[in-house]
Amino acid sequence: MPLLRHPMPSYRSLLSPLLVLGLLAASLPGRAEDIHPQLLKASYDSLLTRLRHSPADTSRVLLLLQISQDLMNQYDESGTGLEPALGYCQQATALSETLHFPAGRIGSLYVLGQLRDYADQGQLAKLLFRQGIALSQRRGYRRLEAFGWFYLGETYQQALPTLPDQLACYQRARTLFHQVGDQVNEAYVLKTTADAHLQGHPEQAVHELLAAEALYKAAKYRRLHYTYDLLSATYRQLGDYKEALRYGLAALESAQATQDTSNIIGSLYVRLAVVHRELLQYPEALGYYRKALTNFQQLGQSLNAVSIAGAIARIMVAQHRAPEALVFFTRATRRYATDQPRVVERVADYLVEVHSALGNYALAEQYAAQMRAYLRSGTADTGEKTSIYLTLGKLYLLTRRYDEARRCLQQALALDRFDGPLPRAAQLHLLLFKADSAQARFPAAIAHYQRYKLLTDSVFNEKKNQQLTSLQIQYDTRKKEQNIALLTRQTQAQQASLRQREFQRNAFCVGALLLALVLGLGYNRYRLKQRSNQLLEAKQTEINQQNQSLQHLLAEKDWMLKEIHHRVKNNLEVISSLLDTQSDYLRDPAAVAALREGQNRVHAMALIHQKLYQSDTLSVVNMAAYIPEITEHLLESFDCQDTVRMQLAVAPVELEVTLATPLGLIINEALTNALKYAFPQRRPGTITVTLAALDPAYYQLTIADDGVGFPPGFDLAASSSMGLTIMRGLSGQIDGRLHIAPQTPGVVIQLDFEAVTSPAHAARPGG
Repeated sequence: MPLLRHPMPSYRSLLSPLLVLGLLAASLPGRAEDIHPQLLKASYDSLLTRLRHSPADTSRVLLLLQISQDLMNQYDESGTGLEPALGYCQQATALSETLHFPAGRIGSLYVLGQLRDYADQGQLAKLLFRQGIALSQRRGYRRLEAFGWFYLGETYQQALPTLPDQLACYQRARTLFHQVGDQVNEAYVLKTTADAHLQGHPEQAVHELLAAEALYKAAKYRRLHYTYDLLSATYRQLGDYKEALRYGLAALESAQATQDTSNIIGSLYVRLAVVHRELLQYPEALGYYRKALTNFQQLGQSLNAVSIAGAIARIMVAQHRAPEALVFFTRATRRYATDQPRVVERVADYLVEVHSALGNYALAEQYAAQMRAYLRSGTADTGEKTSIYLTLGKLYLLTRRYDEARRCLQQALALDRFDGPLPRAAQLHLLLFKADSAQARFPAAIAHYQRYKLLTDSVFNEKKNQQLTSLQIQYDTRKKEQNIALLTRQTQAQQASLRQREFQRNAFCVGALLLALVLGLGYNRYRLKQRSNQLLEAKQTEINQQNQSLQHLLAEKDWMLKEIHHRVKNNLEVISSLLDTQSDYLRDPAAVAALREGQNRVHAMALIHQKLYQSDTLSVVNMAAYIPEITEHLLESFDCQDTVRMQLAVAPVELEVTLATPLGLIINEALTNALKYAFPQRRPGTITVTLAALDPAYYQLTIADDGVGFPPGFDLAASSSMGLTIMRGLSGQIDGRLHIAPQTPGVVIQLDFEAVTSPAHAARPGG
């Protein structure tokens, strides 16, 4: 699937209000500038009303330019004509000349240049922008000059021959925005520069995007999701899926927090889905893809809707559900069957793959013919070409047309090498390996397979056979220990033999032959010692090599334990997903609540194993990082983020996993009870969680709320609810003292327990 167009706002829509304010600042020096969002329809209608009653002064020029800009923004969104925008711009130009209003003349040149750029008159647009820049320089309008350099940079295509000229324009604009203290527009230009660097220089793009984020935050600018989304895309291209996922989630959170979700939320869902899909986490990927599909269908974006439906179908094929994939994709794309050529080609692309999986090669070939016709039309962009060549290459490979398959796959690989994700490059090398192997092109096949393994191992290392590795480690360890013991016994025997020979030689040293015997024995001893030293040195070298091998095996055992924790975490998450899926089929609220509580308990245990395999140590859990994640998950699970506030005071404590697991479940049960009963009818309140070290091996956990407390007549000692039973049982398991009592207001739960720290962590602070 080709990448969707990046969810960035039009540079004209983002900069247009500032351009008008920049004109006003040029005519009225010293006036502060505010950041305004793109106009809504009601605001646009208000501008038209003001224009009808405005006199022929500089304010009317600004109104004309702002209306012209907004009409171009509407062209960006819906493709309406540009003639009305040109009419308003010409009025602004004529009035600026009459009033001798230089800022208005500059603004008119910029708007007219944008209109020419829209009409594919790039050279004329460049000329108009340069005229505006020159006039800004003569008048000393540095902010307006900055806009001019930015607009001039936008006239260049993002291609290698013109990239230096484009980046030079962006740098001039950024420098001027920095000089006038405009952090928001400086950050936006820096972000645009990073977008240009994304192809070929992703490391530089990361550096620039982080700098843009810092500028936005310094200016208290809240709409950071566009920057976060670019960071997610860049880290995915670099193969850093942890950071890609982190910034993808941050982008989604920022868009929702600023209520800027109408045109971007679907693309953010896609970004997260792609990351999960490339990590082979299909359930999570399908969840985000379905949300994105609903959004694009509501917006009427046919190309994006078809692409997302195709991505869902591909995951179904990967899960060996090809018949179901065909039914789903046919139903989801039926309304787009006669749409524009680009959409028809996308539908054909996915149908080729689904029919190939079903073995319907004749039907697949019919749709492949549509793809080849679209490719010959010359309208396909780079992403579409890559997808077409990849799909055709797979079809040719399945139908044993190996020369055609190799040609298509090599073309896809050439297009993909600058900005393609690592899993797709790995897939291309694997397919080329199969094509070369089928025709006995073994050197090329081996090269492609080595590249495939290098790329997959950089992302996935869990496919290695851990069971065989464990058995081999145990076997090799025992063998090395036996060899070391044998070498020790041999050394002791050799030393005893040398002492015995020395005694025998001394016994025969008598009489007149004493001098000769001493010389002979001395020479003999010298030779024996030399040979013995050589033998001992060789044995010592061998022992050192064995020790190095053992160290390597120990490191592999640590790695294996991390993988085991990873697998346990994944299995627990599968259980959690199954509970969540089961709840969709239940109608009894009590049953749904019980499943959700069970899901939260599973999540608390899964989080323990996640912390273990992400840390440098494999036996202790950092409670200061673990407890906040439990509380945040429970708030989201009960949808209480807006009403219940968590206050955490957790000491930097590291506990053994055998203690951290029951302690996490106790916290889960206590917070669950508080969120269910302490704040009825979404009553606001606060829950305080404290973990304090009373002495180096004795701790106190306190969970208190300011809710409604126990109901009248409630007998805590006689209560046998599941939550209280679990807390009491787990407290006894860790030899802790559990105390639950009412307070004014609310309830307080206190657990005193002792932690016996393992020797490996006895010296660690907070352990």
